[in-house]
Amino acid sequence: MNKKNPLKQNNPKLSFLKCTSGSVLITMAVMLPAIFTCMAFSINQAYIMRNRAQLSEATNEASLAVVAIDNKNIDDDAKKQNRKIALNYINYFISKKIGNASQTDTNLLESGAQINVDYDENRKEYYVYYNQKFDSITKNEYDEGKKPQQIVVSNKDESYGNTRKYQNRDSIDFAFISDFSASSTCRYSDVDCNAYSPTNYAQRRLDYMKEAIVDIIKEYENYSEYQFALVPYDIGVPVESKTMNEAGGKNYDCSVMYKMNKYYDSIDYNFWANKNIAYTNWHKLKKDGVISDYTKANNYFDKHSKLVNYYMDNSYYHYYSNLIGPALNSDPDNISDMEVLKGAGLCYERTSLSDRLDKGQAQWACGTNRSDHPEKNKKEIEKNYGYVVQLFDYMFSGDYDDDVHYSFANTKTVDVEGTIESLFKKIKNNIITFERPISPVTAEFSPFMGMCQSPLYSNNIMDEEIVAAKKVTDATYKKIAKGKYIKNFESTPHLIPFSDKANHNRDLLDNIKKTNWMPGGGTDTITALLRTVPVMAEGHGNNKVMIIISDGKDDAGAAVLRDKFLDNGVCQAITGGLRSEDNFKNGYITKLAKSAIIYYIKLTPNASNLKTDAQYEAEYGKWFTKCMNGNSMFLMEAKDRKSLTDVISKIIEIETGKFIKKPE
Repeated sequence: MNKKNPLKQNNPKLSFLKCTSGSVLITMAVMLPAIFTCMAFSINQAYIMRNRAQLSEATNEASLAVVAIDNKNIDDDAKKQNRKIALNYINYFISKKIGNASQTDTNLLESGAQINVDYDENRKEYYVYYNQKFDSITKNEYDEGKKPQQIVVSNKDESYGNTRKYQNRDSIDFAFISDFSASSTCRYSDVDCNAYSPTNYAQRRLDYMKEAIVDIIKEYENYSEYQFALVPYDIGVPVESKTMNEAGGKNYDCSVMYKMNKYYDSIDYNFWANKNIAYTNWHKLKKDGVISDYTKANNYFDKHSKLVNYYMDNSYYHYYSNLIGPALNSDPDNISDMEVLKGAGLCYERTSLSDRLDKGQAQWACGTNRSDHPEKNKKEIEKNYGYVVQLFDYMFSGDYDDDVHYSFANTKTVDVEGTIESLFKKIKNNIITFERPISPVTAEFSPFMGMCQSPLYSNNIMDEEIVAAKKVTDATYKKIAKGKYIKNFESTPHLIPFSDKANHNRDLLDNIKKTNWMPGGGTDTITALLRTVPVMAEGHGNNKVMIIISDGKDDAGAAVLRDKFLDNGVCQAITGGLRSEDNFKNGYITKLAKSAIIYYIKLTPNASNLKTDAQYEAEYGKWFTKCMNGNSMFLMEAKDRKSLTDVISKIIEIETGKFIKKPE
């Protein structure tokens, strides 16, 4: 046989395989299509499994959001809302985003995807079902010109996307950030009102806000898991003082929380809060070209030091003689107010005329026993007088358009990025609190007279007559003194934080019910939100809920500052900071929060069911686009007591859902 095999004859040592060369290639050629088909099938299956896993996770999260809203698919609008919420979550999780707000009005989306949210009333269960067509990754290379085969992928609706409502009894800290500005005295139905309107008793936005808060706290006061705090605000947040005024009533403080820009961060605001800085004189000198820069106080301070001293000293005299003396004088027909003040050791008469002229002093020296008296704080005056004059110019000159408002914390003075960056680690450093003089706003007893006015209105130190007159007369002082308003002054409204007291909610409820709230002043909501941060940081609840209640009309300058903070992610910094393990480990927060949420309730006679994102943006501005990231579930409206109580109840009862157990 070897003789008949030419290969063996030429090379008898060749192997069988070499003798059969080419047979493997033939085999591989036959097998390759099957191999490629298997590989393509495996790749497509892996692709399907990955997409299904993503969809399952997305529908799980979507179902939790839907169960939180808990609208029970009550009508077509509710169903559309649920589909929109679910679609937003799904678009967040998957790489191939489909659908938009306009498409959620129908079940079948243009892309061929389908979304359904069903509700079982008896079981109180929600079921989110979603499928979508995906192009297969691979295709038969011989099918040129053909589109890849489309694969329909869906969540396993028997195991994923299903949640059940249950009552959450986890601990929660709720803070009511309540608008006490002048506009909250407007009538329920007055669309155009944005001014102080004190005669609208029992018809004011403030009244139904107070009543709704009382309703809520009363309903939940015995829930030990829930604690409530009150953060009232106008321009600044009024804070209860531990001191008493010289007439025997209480004092009150005003507080904000900002990191101030250079120079303004070293001012002793508490010292300057009751000083008359003679701004009118410096403004005239600047207008005449004598002063070019207020902050360069050395250019005019020494030349006019007597004037500086006189205005400060004389301001003390006027405060005591016009307000404290009459409040203490029980027999004004027979005893002069100055004799009463002299007898109380609050004032004494300077007998040397030459000394008074040399030093720029008033005839009567008053309040010299106070630690903040100008004679005891000459270094602070020399260092910061010019900067306080500039602050006053920012607040009241009207030369800065809409960039500033009646607060020393404005776009010219606040370090926005620095405030956010140091929000928790510099809480104590950034809280600025000063004793607010108890005097009519229109008197120059304070360069910060535009801030924290609501307690003055609530205690009849400010009224409609003074607001209308825009000045204080002798008759005004007599009226205030006659009523003994300073002697009986109460620090209300004021910030009421969380506490460890067993009856905290009851004490808060009693405090609110017994007070006669009369708001006044401007509106600065971002200041209030920031000042709420240390309140929430000291709370012991596992969850943090901040509820802003306002008519939404911030002062022009406050709105500019607000938008800068919102653009820089202040809401995310607040909620994220309360959930930060680093902040907890470093002792910046008392309790690491599981969740932290900000809600915004707008008080408006035009309360309606907004439908589109454009409507929400028009109504809420950057609260919607920046703070809430376009999620309308955190924005609500109210027009009366019932609707406000309902929306607050809805927030409190946004109970966490839990997944339905997978079938065994």
